[in-house]
Amino acid sequence: MMGNYKSHLLWCLSILSIPTGAYAESNEEVQAQSSIETITVTGSRIRRSVQAESSSPISSTELSDLTDIGANDVRDLIEVLPFNAGSQNNSDNLSQNFTVGTSNVNLRGLGVSSTLVLLNGIRQVTSAVVTDQGASFVDTASLVPALAIKRVEILKDGASAIYGSDAVAGVVNFITRDDLEGGELQYEYRSRWSEGSQDDTKIDFAYGGYVGDSAHMLLAISYLERSSLLLDEVDWLKPATSSFGNPGSFVIPSLADENNPSGLTVADPNCVANGGSLSQGANGNSFCLFDFGPQITAVPDEDRLQAYVRAKWDWSDTTRMWAEAGYARNKITREVSPSFPVLNAPSILASHPDNPYGEDIFFRGRPYGVGKPTETNYYDHTTTRVAFGADGEITEGIYWQASFVAAANDAIVNPRDVITDNFQAALHGFGGNKCRGAATSQAGVGECYYFNPFDPQDPDNERLRDYIIGDYMGDAESEMRVYEAVITGDSLFELDGGDVGFAIGIQYRDESINNVYDSFTQQDSFAFLIGNQNFTGERNVKALFAEVLLPVSENLELGAAVRYEDYGEFGGDTTNPKVSFLWLATEELSFRGTFSTSFRAPSVHQLQGVQTNFANITDPEDGSTTFGGNRTIGDPNLVPETSEALNLGVSYAYDDFNFDMDYWDFSFEDVLTRESHQAVVNANPNDPSRVVRTSAGTISIVNTKFINAEAIDTSGIDISASTIYRTDYGDYSPQLKATYLLSYDLMDASGKTTDGLGKLNLNTVGNPSPRLRGSIGLNWSNGMHRANVYVRHVASYTNDISGANIESFNTLDLQYGMNLGQVLKEDSESNLIVGVVNATDEAPPYVAVAGSYDPRTGDPRGRRAYIKFQFNF
Repeated sequence: MMGNYKSHLLWCLSILSIPTGAYAESNEEVQAQSSIETITVTGSRIRRSVQAESSSPISSTELSDLTDIGANDVRDLIEVLPFNAGSQNNSDNLSQNFTVGTSNVNLRGLGVSSTLVLLNGIRQVTSAVVTDQGASFVDTASLVPALAIKRVEILKDGASAIYGSDAVAGVVNFITRDDLEGGELQYEYRSRWSEGSQDDTKIDFAYGGYVGDSAHMLLAISYLERSSLLLDEVDWLKPATSSFGNPGSFVIPSLADENNPSGLTVADPNCVANGGSLSQGANGNSFCLFDFGPQITAVPDEDRLQAYVRAKWDWSDTTRMWAEAGYARNKITREVSPSFPVLNAPSILASHPDNPYGEDIFFRGRPYGVGKPTETNYYDHTTTRVAFGADGEITEGIYWQASFVAAANDAIVNPRDVITDNFQAALHGFGGNKCRGAATSQAGVGECYYFNPFDPQDPDNERLRDYIIGDYMGDAESEMRVYEAVITGDSLFELDGGDVGFAIGIQYRDESINNVYDSFTQQDSFAFLIGNQNFTGERNVKALFAEVLLPVSENLELGAAVRYEDYGEFGGDTTNPKVSFLWLATEELSFRGTFSTSFRAPSVHQLQGVQTNFANITDPEDGSTTFGGNRTIGDPNLVPETSEALNLGVSYAYDDFNFDMDYWDFSFEDVLTRESHQAVVNANPNDPSRVVRTSAGTISIVNTKFINAEAIDTSGIDISASTIYRTDYGDYSPQLKATYLLSYDLMDASGKTTDGLGKLNLNTVGNPSPRLRGSIGLNWSNGMHRANVYVRHVASYTNDISGANIESFNTLDLQYGMNLGQVLKEDSESNLIVGVVNATDEAPPYVAVAGSYDPRTGDPRGRRAYIKFQFNF
């Protein structure tokens, strides 16, 4: 442990001698900005002249920075943020049942629901689908085209006093461009340069300009075509086996004993000969294992279209109006195993012509496995958004603003699964769409076929595929409307340091969800995905908030904010304060600090939803581990999770040298989470109300609920440093960004506290917590040429399940750009950019889970080369 600590510390200290400024504005830019107008900074409702006046820790990324780091979309930005941990942005078949194609933010590893996402300071609708843990989140892949983004501001401390629920870990605010004049066209092609193939083709267009003297309009459109990558194509994959395969296993009732009351499980006698692998289980049981790892999709096929338009105009000398609309649609296909496991243990009669056991038995497996083509699942996410508002001046120094936003996210989910009754009928000889049933037909005669689980190559098995495999269909919709009004100003009264700034406001928002499933899905007709029930839910929230900034002296500013929110019958009400200070010790040195309480109200889904997905379940009865259904029911009696957040920071700036360091500490209580399905089984494996078993004795469904039960305490240090060296050979801008975790303590539902620092935290409320994440960068520019080099580091951590070490992940990104303005159009700022992400083709560190890597930390995409052409006109 001490050795790791020293190596991490040396890594940080070795870079402090080359600080950088890739994300910071120069002094001249700040002065130019402040001379134009006051702005509203993320983390405060009060207008101020420059962002540097904030007492809160803020990271700002400009549009040009997205290009410099080689980001293809917002997901790529999120991945390299050192203070982000545990985002679910990789298409993992086992931990992202229905959220494939989405992306999210997870500041401080405190959960994807704990970061508030804003667009131009206004809330966004949550995704209609939730994570496997039941967490709601804003899909950052559906916000706006990249060319519409002016900058991304990230507030890294609690902000519920300013923005309300969900801002417990911080805020990510996407701010769109308001100064574009002319058009920009951008084309990028990106390809995997490693084993296997995976390509991205992306076209972005933006046009902006002034209409007359008082109006500005921005239009942006983006289209992405992405091809898939299966883990079968990579060389670092290790087997991921299921005891439900084809060849399968069979439960023989006549061989029952005290250890196996439902019968002994035996592997197919031809298991190995037909491509399976034999495994000896406890109590004499044996299983034929199926390796489903090669069918896991690391990158899905996507066709993503985004469009955004925004207009602002001066209504009068004191009033400005604005309106915007957004649309995003992502159509996704994902390859999965040839068929999912059949969890209900269907029976095979003694009369089956191929049954070698001479008695009625049960099948433990799947209809299609080794050597069969993959199945395809379909998803379609659509987001629409309209917003408008106005702001103006009441009197000198007193301003008002009002806004309204209405947004909806609609998700069509269409995975394909085994229809339980149809598969059972086929095992009994009544399979086929033209078989009329046992009452009028004979088993295995005419248009009625037997499914043969003893011979994977039986031609009747393929003939029955369309009869056995069916479409699970769901349509989920999430809607949100927000009305808000704020009055802000700086003329309450004057202190020694200047005018007192203030803001007061009100907000009303309503949120609703509506999930509709086809009749098959509602009837739990599927053998693995089970099904789901229709449900609806809604609530409205009323809020009052106020903020004040007190310039006590020229060098000291104190701040305070408070917010009251009322959730009516769902969640009660809550009041949260925040206090802050900013001390300008010298012209170069400043200190800042904030303390706040924050909260996250239960989502509508956690209060009133129903969620069914699959999970790995270990049965204490026989020690076997397999997949089973996990059905979670919302609880209207949940209360908000609460937190306390402390941030203390220091900044030093001299000429082009900038240094920032922040110590932060978050303490969460009543953390909202889904009850552990394994804990339910371990507590009473034979509770029929919570653990539903099949006739063969295997676990089919575990019934769980959403609870307030756990706690997280975490702390750490953020470091950011930058400078510019100007030489005859160009300008060199080195930079460092790093986050070092000091603690990550987790308390479970029983009150037991464990140290999650530097661990995978696979079966806890926490997220993977490597101690150190960071990057070293060097940007160079000289005339029409520029280049960027980034070394990124994620420290090693421990698999808390097995105790194995998960190695560190180090990547190298390279980029070269040339300004083609002199060639195509003088001063056009058109560019040709080429680059390589992960130039050394580092594989994600091995983790002993299905897929062989941690999808919340590692990146399976390997080395990717890209060429980008930007043209301004």
